[in-house]
Amino acid sequence: MIIDDHGFLIPNLDTRKSFRCKPLEDIDANNYVLFAGTSHTEGVGVDVEQSYPYLVAEHFNYDYFNLSIGGTGTDVIEHNLLNWSYLFRDHQPQYVFIEWPPEQRYAAKYPGYENFLPVGAWEDVDKNVLDLLITGKKIFDTRLKLLYNLSKLLFKCPIIDIRYGSLITDNVDNSNMIWLQKIDAGTDGDHSGPESHKETAKKIIEYILTR
Repeated sequence: MIIDDHGFLIPNLDTRKSFRCKPLEDIDANNYVLFAGTSHTEGVGVDVEQSYPYLVAEHFNYDYFNLSIGGTGTDVIEHNLLNWSYLFRDHQPQYVFIEWPPEQRYAAKYPGYENFLPVGAWEDVDKNVLDLLITGKKIFDTRLKLLYNLSKLLFKCPIIDIRYGSLITDNVDNSNMIWLQKIDAGTDGDHSGPESHKETAKKIIEYILTR
């Protein structure tokens, strides 16, 4: 990852050097929603127009920005949300949607550093990393809880909490969670496909309209 001109951590890929949405300068700062999360919210495996962030924003006629990055964790989400809240402190979003990653997950690549976990706790890791996962569990849990509470302070608008699959945790309020479920496969074969994103968008739309 690299830091862009606006201070965000972004993917450092030859094919894509920014987020999967329109440029920051083109966002309607008076009528937008904000997304943050991992590959499931980034929309890996589907076209941008098939991703649930696009479908939700289109339904409510909002502009949107998607800060999500595949393979990322709490450190990048924290950095980018803090940076956004500073840059747009006078232009709050209508809603913020946060897909919470596994507690132990950190960035796939961070400038100048080797990472504890290359992608996630399910990857093949050496003994030192396994020891870190065991001995550092309380630290990882506390970090996610602090980020969860921080997000509520950064934004005055409603925050919609999202998680993939069955990643139930004691560190966020699971009772109001929107669950991302894989009911079909995307083009990469691993991530959710178009029907899964449609279903997630439907859940979010119903959630907003009934509250």
